[in-house]
Amino acid sequence: MGVYCVLTQIPHHSARVGEILEVLWSDYYGAVLFGDGQEVACIPHAGCRLEIVATAPTPHPAVNLLLPGNVVGYRRSLFLPDRLVLSSGTKAWLCYFVGFKLQLIPNDVSLPPREEDIIDRLRRTSLRRRQRLVAARGPCGAR
Repeated sequence: MGVYCVLTQIPHHSARVGEILEVLWSDYYGAVLFGDGQEVACIPHAGCRLEIVATAPTPHPAVNLLLPGNVVGYRRSLFLPDRLVLSSGTKAWLCYFVGFKLQLIPNDVSLPPREEDIIDRLRRTSLRRRQRLVAARGPCGAR
Protein backbone atom coordinates (compact mmCIF):
# COMPACT_ATOMS: atom_id res chain seq x y z
CA MET A 1 0.00 0.00 0.00
CA GLY A 2 1.74 3.12 -1.22
CA VAL A 3 2.09 6.36 0.62
CA TYR A 4 -0.77 7.68 -1.54
CA CYS A 5 -3.10 5.29 0.32
CA VAL A 6 -1.98 6.29 3.81
CA LEU A 7 -1.30 10.01 3.81
CA THR A 8 -3.89 11.49 1.44
CA GLN A 9 -7.59 12.13 1.20
CA ILE A 10 -7.95 11.04 -2.45
CA PRO A 11 -10.61 8.40 -3.19
CA HIS A 12 -9.15 4.92 -2.78
CA HIS A 13 -10.23 1.35 -2.05
CA SER A 14 -8.60 -1.95 -1.17
CA ALA A 15 -7.88 -4.01 -4.25
CA ARG A 16 -9.89 -7.22 -4.58
CA VAL A 17 -8.81 -10.57 -6.01
CA GLY A 18 -9.51 -10.60 -9.74
CA GLU A 19 -9.59 -6.80 -10.07
CA ILE A 20 -7.62 -5.40 -13.00
CA LEU A 21 -5.18 -2.71 -11.81
CA GLU A 22 -3.44 -0.26 -14.10
CA VAL A 23 -0.19 1.47 -13.21
CA LEU A 24 -0.40 5.16 -14.17
CA TRP A 25 1.92 8.09 -13.54
CA SER A 26 0.99 10.97 -11.24
CA ASP A 27 3.23 14.04 -11.16
CA TYR A 28 2.65 14.40 -7.42
CA TYR A 29 2.74 10.75 -6.21
CA GLY A 30 4.72 9.01 -8.95
CA ALA A 31 3.51 5.59 -10.08
CA VAL A 32 0.03 4.80 -8.74
CA LEU A 33 -2.21 1.72 -9.09
CA PHE A 34 -5.70 2.52 -10.36
CA GLY A 35 -8.49 -0.04 -10.05
CA ASP A 36 -11.65 -0.81 -12.01
CA GLY A 37 -13.58 2.19 -10.65
CA GLN A 38 -10.87 4.66 -11.77
CA GLU A 39 -9.93 5.30 -8.17
CA VAL A 40 -6.66 4.46 -6.48
CA ALA A 41 -6.40 0.78 -5.55
CA CYS A 42 -4.43 -0.03 -2.42
CA ILE A 43 -2.80 -3.45 -2.22
CA PRO A 44 -4.08 -5.05 1.02
CA HIS A 45 -0.73 -6.35 2.33
CA ALA A 46 2.84 -7.10 1.41
CA GLY A 47 3.35 -10.52 -0.09
CA CYS A 48 0.38 -10.25 -2.45
CA ARG A 49 0.90 -11.65 -5.90
CA LEU A 50 0.03 -9.84 -9.11
CA GLU A 51 -0.42 -11.44 -12.51
CA ILE A 52 0.59 -9.37 -15.51
CA VAL A 53 -2.36 -8.87 -17.86
CA ALA A 54 -0.85 -6.35 -20.31
CA THR A 55 2.65 -4.93 -20.73
CA ALA A 56 4.18 -1.68 -21.96
CA PRO A 57 7.72 -0.74 -23.02
CA THR A 58 9.99 0.07 -20.10
CA PRO A 59 13.68 0.98 -19.69
CA HIS A 60 14.30 -1.71 -17.03
CA PRO A 61 15.85 -4.72 -18.85
CA ALA A 62 14.38 -7.40 -16.57
CA VAL A 63 10.90 -5.84 -16.54
CA ASN A 64 11.00 -5.47 -20.33
CA LEU A 65 11.23 -9.29 -20.64
CA LEU A 66 7.98 -9.91 -18.74
CA LEU A 67 4.99 -11.26 -20.64
CA PRO A 68 1.28 -11.45 -19.85
CA GLY A 69 0.71 -14.38 -17.51
CA ASN A 70 3.89 -13.84 -15.48
CA VAL A 71 3.40 -13.41 -11.74
CA VAL A 72 5.25 -10.84 -9.61
CA GLY A 73 5.25 -10.34 -5.85
CA TYR A 74 4.39 -7.06 -4.14
CA ARG A 75 6.58 -5.39 -1.48
CA ARG A 76 5.65 -2.21 0.24
CA SER A 77 7.55 0.24 2.33
CA LEU A 78 6.35 3.23 4.28
CA PHE A 79 9.35 5.33 3.30
CA LEU A 80 10.29 3.95 -0.12
CA PRO A 81 8.13 3.62 -3.23
CA ASP A 82 6.33 0.32 -3.79
CA ARG A 83 8.36 -2.47 -5.36
CA LEU A 84 7.50 -5.60 -7.27
CA VAL A 85 9.60 -8.76 -6.99
CA LEU A 86 10.18 -10.60 -10.26
CA SER A 87 10.37 -14.39 -10.44
CA SER A 88 14.18 -14.13 -10.66
CA GLY A 89 14.22 -12.35 -7.29
CA THR A 90 15.02 -8.96 -8.80
CA LYS A 91 13.18 -6.06 -7.16
CA ALA A 92 11.91 -3.26 -9.40
CA TRP A 93 10.24 0.00 -8.42
CA LEU A 94 6.60 0.41 -9.41
CA CYS A 95 7.58 3.31 -11.71
CA TYR A 96 9.07 0.77 -14.16
CA PHE A 97 5.61 -0.76 -14.56
CA VAL A 98 3.82 2.38 -15.82
CA GLY A 99 1.39 1.30 -18.53
CA PHE A 100 1.19 -2.27 -17.24
CA LYS A 101 -2.12 -3.85 -16.29
CA LEU A 102 -1.96 -6.22 -13.34
CA GLN A 103 -4.46 -8.51 -11.65
CA LEU A 104 -4.44 -9.37 -7.95
CA ILE A 105 -4.42 -13.16 -7.56
CA PRO A 106 -4.96 -15.26 -4.43
CA ASN A 107 -1.87 -16.43 -2.54
CA ASP A 108 -3.19 -19.97 -2.08
CA VAL A 109 -2.92 -20.99 -5.73
CA SER A 110 -2.21 -24.70 -5.88
CA LEU A 111 0.82 -25.74 -7.83
CA PRO A 112 0.53 -28.40 -10.52
CA PRO A 113 1.53 -31.87 -9.32
CA ARG A 114 5.11 -32.97 -9.78
CA GLU A 115 5.82 -35.49 -12.51
CA GLU A 116 7.23 -37.98 -9.97
CA ASP A 117 3.98 -37.87 -7.96
CA ILE A 118 1.90 -38.60 -11.06
CA ILE A 119 4.10 -41.57 -12.00
CA ASP A 120 3.93 -43.00 -8.45
CA ARG A 121 0.14 -42.67 -8.43
CA LEU A 122 -0.15 -44.44 -11.79
CA ARG A 123 2.10 -47.27 -10.59
CA ARG A 124 0.01 -47.76 -7.43
CA THR A 125 -3.29 -47.84 -9.36
CA SER A 126 -1.95 -50.29 -11.96
CA LEU A 127 -0.61 -52.55 -9.16
CA ARG A 128 -4.03 -52.55 -7.46
CA ARG A 129 -5.75 -53.42 -10.74
CA ARG A 130 -3.40 -56.37 -11.27
CA GLN A 131 -4.02 -57.59 -7.72
CA ARG A 132 -7.82 -57.38 -8.23
CA LEU A 133 -7.55 -59.23 -11.55
CA VAL A 134 -5.48 -62.04 -9.97
CA ALA A 135 -7.94 -62.30 -7.05
CA ALA A 136 -10.89 -62.50 -9.46
CA ARG A 137 -9.31 -65.29 -11.51
CA GLY A 138 -8.57 -67.43 -8.50
CA PRO A 139 -5.41 -69.02 -7.16
CA CYS A 140 -4.63 -71.04 -10.29
CA GLY A 141 -5.62 -68.44 -12.85
CA ALA A 142 -8.77 -70.35 -13.83
CA ARG A 143 -11.94 -68.50 -14.73
